[in-house]
Amino acid sequence: MDTFRFCVYINDEESVREKYLAEMMTRLENHLGIRNLMSMIEYKRSYCVQDFISDYNAYDGNAYGLANTMGQTAVLKPKIRNKKIKNLFYTGQLTVPGPGVPPSIISGKIVSNEIINAKN
Repeated sequence: MDTFRFCVYINDEESVREKYLAEMMTRLENHLGIRNLMSMIEYKRSYCVQDFISDYNAYDGNAYGLANTMGQTAVLKPKIRNKKIKNLFYTGQLTVPGPGVPPSIISGKIVSNEIINAKN
């Protein structure tokens, strides 16, 4: 059986990106009562699976950086403190407590407390 591959399920082609942009713009136009919203765009850049692969060598284009396998979720996420290097700490969305901006800020707070505790 083939290993599940993220990219197989997302058709990351320019035509698909344009199709979704058009759909989103139509929804916005309907919701806001604005017409021809596309003509008001001065700059546009899409960023999808292939961009994450080429720019960050991200596993299957995963925006979060980890493989999102069961071995990298919940308590199995990378720890805040390195096991081998005494004074090396990690912070950010890929460490405990998890992905997203608020957890990244919390992660930084936790790391600062860990550093203070390590010094004492």
